[in-house]
Amino acid sequence: MGARVVHVRELKAEVARLRGENTRLRAEIESLKAHFGEALLAAEDLRALPPDGKLEVWDGWNLILGAGKEARDREDLVRQARRRTEEDPSLFVWIVLDGPRAASSVDGRVRVSYTGGEGSQRADRFIVDYVRMAMLLGLAAKVSVRTNDRDFQRQVGRALGSETVQGGLL
Repeated sequence: MGARVVHVRELKAEVARLRGENTRLRAEIESLKAHFGEALLAAEDLRALPPDGKLEVWDGWNLILGAGKEARDREDLVRQARRRTEEDPSLFVWIVLDGPRAASSVDGRVRVSYTGGEGSQRADRFIVDYVRMAMLLGLAAKVSVRTNDRDFQRQVGRALGSETVQGGLL
């Protein structure tokens, strides 16, 4: 009888563990769906650029919180992006930030996206994946990435086939 009680407890513990894993996997699937949808929208933004157009992808939290802090907060970063697009009519800026829920908004030629999901460096992975997609589409020459994170610059450089960085833009 005691062995069966122990076995039932083990089974209950396993069920609880599997439920937790199932919940985590469902959240990951939802995050991947959101990323895929966001990547498709951004690919359309890239294709819609004029022949001389450029898409700058900004590593949002790095520019706000990183060592080379370039903005006070998210609103300041968005203001800077709007200013850049006003100065250059062929430019589209996409700010990517880690956030607990995937979300995106577009205002003129400025897109702000939150990655959703859990874990560190989600925005970095998302941006690198986007750069690789642009390479596959033959549109990588239209994409640059703005960050002050040297390790991330190297990751993007490898994805672009270059490691040249000028003023935080790769």
